[in-house]
Amino acid sequence: MRLLCKWSALGICGMLAVLTMLLALPGLFGIHPLLVQSGSMEPEYPVGSVIYVKSVDKAGLSNGDVVTFYLPDEETLVTHRIVRVDEEQEAIYTKGDANELEDQAATPFSRIVGVPVICVPWLGYLAGYLASGMGKVGIILLVVLVCLLSWMEGALVREQEEVKGV
Repeated sequence: MRLLCKWSALGICGMLAVLTMLLALPGLFGIHPLLVQSGSMEPEYPVGSVIYVKSVDKAGLSNGDVVTFYLPDEETLVTHRIVRVDEEQEAIYTKGDANELEDQAATPFSRIVGVPVICVPWLGYLAGYLASGMGKVGIILLVVLVCLLSWMEGALVREQEEVKGV
């Protein structure tokens, strides 16, 4: 029972550490995880994936590059492929790989966030859940469970020592 408590607590801690490394740590290096919520770039970036976006020199962008940018509302992020670069207007024209038509409006360089450097399929579903209210409650319960398992393991060790000492 003691080993079960110990290894369960270590497993939960390990899982939380891996999730932290995948979702939070890249931000320290200027790489930001974003959830893929539409199928406009499938199959390269499937719905439910997490893409990691890194800042890029806008002058180096060319046709065929995939970029993440803000829509005119300055809140919504989109990741699409560049089909045309207008150096004079400092703007790009884009299209989702799965879309039939090119995006209607040009995107100014100033709204470009960066380029995706890696995609982790399915991680977005988990990240989205963890960001929800229920997910936050789940994280708190996991932390409480780790504390409880650690306490139980310590109590079992003390009990075992008492039995040996008698």
